[in-house]
Amino acid sequence: MATYKAILKKVNKKGEAPVYITFYIDRKKIEIPVRVSISPKDFDRKKGCVKQSHEFYQDKNLLISNLKAKINNIFVKYRLKDRTLTVDQFWAEFHNPADFKDFFDFCKHYQRLRFQELAEGTQRHHKSCLGILKKFKSTIHFDELETDLFRRFVLYLRNERGNSEVTIRKTLKSINVYLNEAVRLEYIRENPVNNVKLRGCQETTAMALDENELSALVELYRKRIFAGSKQDVLEFFLFMCFTSLHIGDARELQIDQVNNGQLTYMRKKLKNIRPKYIHIPLSEPAMQIIKRNTGFRKSGKIFQDLISDVKVNLYLKEIAKVAGIKKKLSAKVGRHTFATFFLKATRDLNTLKELLGHSNIKQTLIYAHVLDEDRRKGVETFNKFAI
Repeated sequence: MATYKAILKKVNKKGEAPVYITFYIDRKKIEIPVRVSISPKDFDRKKGCVKQSHEFYQDKNLLISNLKAKINNIFVKYRLKDRTLTVDQFWAEFHNPADFKDFFDFCKHYQRLRFQELAEGTQRHHKSCLGILKKFKSTIHFDELETDLFRRFVLYLRNERGNSEVTIRKTLKSINVYLNEAVRLEYIRENPVNNVKLRGCQETTAMALDENELSALVELYRKRIFAGSKQDVLEFFLFMCFTSLHIGDARELQIDQVNNGQLTYMRKKLKNIRPKYIHIPLSEPAMQIIKRNTGFRKSGKIFQDLISDVKVNLYLKEIAKVAGIKKKLSAKVGRHTFATFFLKATRDLNTLKELLGHSNIKQTLIYAHVLDEDRRKGVETFNKFAI
């Protein structure tokens, strides 16, 4: 069991010396300042406390006692867990903020400070990922944030929850935000996820409509097969197919964002992270949809009185059945459809990256399968040479 002593260091010009608590871990001397200074004549070196002759002896002795108790709690915690306390682990524990019961409490604090910088969808995803981690282990103290914990967490995601490797990576990426902040604030020495090896992810392609499927939806729209909200949802979905917008961005579009046949907007998801204006040239059908929704209005949202995202996706599945489309239709399929059609027509990945507002070309490469089709067709031209 460690012995904690209160000692005085070098006397300053005022004739006072700072009080330190000293003890040993693995034969290494640790010294922690109490942030109290006292004249040597008012300090009892044998008992390690301020003498009663000092005016504020009770307050200063309380500070010394509280620091000793904090140090002792760390040693007790490790003894109860039957774990050896190292110097690094001690400092990590010592610097843990007293207001945080555990890592999840720290995450809540971070969310209060920084969540306003994230889009609502990203906020929900972060909460979901932390909720999954909490189901795996309900309480996680900072000293437990080790690589082995997250190796077991990955196995839990893979084997018990049946998550794909892509989903596992996304989950860890969100949790990494909080782990990196803990490293930055020196609550932990390093991010434990950095040493977790993950399986390679299979290449994925985004689900999109082909020309026949999109034509079928356009035909249903023109014939006004549906009425009320369902017809509005179909129109809204077609607009996303023609412009590449996410459902959240499309909802917020204002009339004054359309000028000279071009739509200018900033992705809601990245507004507080990487703000950047995106300029989308508008096709004729996209312009027609805008005109039908704005009429003679000069300001306000282009799309008004839309139903919730959940109902939009529900109606899209019903619309798909009527159109004979077997794909699981949702709002994001509109964006993927735009990307696929654009790339087939232009073969220009870099321009598509800008139109989609991607920060990295890797994000755009999920549509590269469109280019692969041309490569196959190109090679097949040699089939006419029989040998």
